[in-house]
Parts: sequence; structure tokens; C-alpha cells
Amino acid sequence: MIKNFILEDREFNKLRDIVYEEAGIKLGDVKKILMQSRLTKRLRELRLDSFLDYYNYLVENYNEEKVNFINLITTNKTDFFRENDHFEFIKERLLPEYEKRGMKEIRIWSAGCSTGEEPYTIAMVTTEYFKTKQSPEILILATDIDTQVLQKAKNGIYPQEHVSTVEPDYIKRYFSKGTGPDQGAYIVNDTLKKSVYFRRLNLLQEQYPMKKQFDIIFCRNVIIYFDRDTQKRLFNKFYNYLKDDGYLLIGHSENITSITDKFILAGRTIYKKVV
Repeated sequence: MIKNFILEDREFNKLRDIVYEEAGIKLGDVKKILMQSRLTKRLRELRLDSFLDYYNYLVENYNEEKVNFINLITTNKTDFFRENDHFEFIKERLLPEYEKRGMKEIRIWSAGCSTGEEPYTIAMVTTEYFKTKQSPEILILATDIDTQVLQKAKNGIYPQEHVSTVEPDYIKRYFSKGTGPDQGAYIVNDTLKKSVYFRRLNLLQEQYPMKKQFDIIFCRNVIIYFDRDTQKRLFNKFYNYLKDDGYLLIGHSENITSITDKFILAGRTIYKKVV
């Protein structure tokens, strides 16, 4: 008989406090059912009898279990060429500017990259632009707190419906059709994979391991899960990790003008660093 687990308010409050401390994500009361649903499988895997048992297990095995816990709670929704005007801005304005300046290196960071559609889109756009030109070295860093989605991103295998937003010519050039167990899927080719570096990173950690600044930072549809103080701290960090003429791109449903004055609007949810 399958046991039905009920998440009581006391355990929910304790667990969502950990989510906030670890990931900066503030879960409202309406997320209780979501948490219960996502953690139930984990309770069965560990053969635990209740969410209280799971909370105690998490505390006792924190360093090992916290990654599993955060992986299960975080939301990951993305698409190829999502909010495409951002990629048009890069293609029509930034890349020609970088080309004109003769830049030897372009550094781009996709923060909160989820299953990889965003950084692979960046890779396609930059590769296409420079395919008949003298190309600078293009370094794309893609980070996420969730190790499971990062592995999916590294694998680069996507169901057919996931590539529906990709132009047919791009699919021909940058994907191959899966065979065997991947029949019906599309696989990112090795050339594109080699241009993206995937790393686990918690945006809330005090120090980031990157030593150089970036020309462009994507952090789209991520800050909506953070409270205002966390957003402000994060924008301060992005400011420090951007070059003086760098750009920060956030999601269409997001706004930073009331949170920080370190950026000026340069396009729809496209912000330039104020020097």
C-alpha cells in the first residue's frame, strides 16, 4: 500500500526557511502543496515515514542532502530563443559594436541557465554572426544551483517539442537527430557544446569563483523568486562582475529601476552598467 505523506505547517515553515537561506527563494503559503508533491518521492526513496523525519534527515546530513533538496524545490522553465528581442539586440547592436572595436574576447554569463536552452541560444547567435568573419574568442559561462538541470544541459538532448522555437536552418546546423534511446530527440552538436562551460553556482554565495568581468550577463526570470533585499545584493554583484560598458539582461516580467540605480535602461529589460 502506498503511503500518502502530509506536509504539516510546522515542517513546511522549517523547510522553506532552508530554501530561503540556501537559494534566496521565498516560498509563499500557496507553495506548500508544491513542496509536498516534489518531496514525496524523496521520502519514499529514503524510506522515511513523515516530513518531520525528512527534516531531521536533512539537518543531520546537510552537506550531502541539501543539493537534492534544492534540486527538487527550484523551478526550471526555459526555451530556446525565449524573449527573442534580447538575442536580436545582441545580434544587431552589440556584436557589430564588438566587431568594430576589434575585441579579441567576448565573455557572456548565463546565470540561472536551467537545462541549457539559453546559453545554447547565445552560442548559436554568436556563432552565426561570426561564421564568415574574423571571430573573437567567445566564452559562455552557464551556471545554475540545480545539479540535475545542469547535467541535462551538458547532455544537450532535447525532445522535439523543445526545439520548435529554433529556426529550421539552425536545427540543421547545430543539432543532430537522436537514435536508439534518444530516438525522436535532438542533440546539440559538439561544436556548440564546446563553446559553453556549465558550472554549479549558488547566486547567494559570498564570493563567485570567476576572476574576470563579463561583457554581457543574462539573469532572466530568476530574480522574481527573490525578495527585494536579495535582489539588491544580487544586482550589486552583477554590477561588479560587468565590464564598464557591460549589459545586464533580465526577464520581461522583471524590473530593476526601483531597486538599484547602478544601471540605465537600454532596451526592453536590457540595462547598461552606469560608470
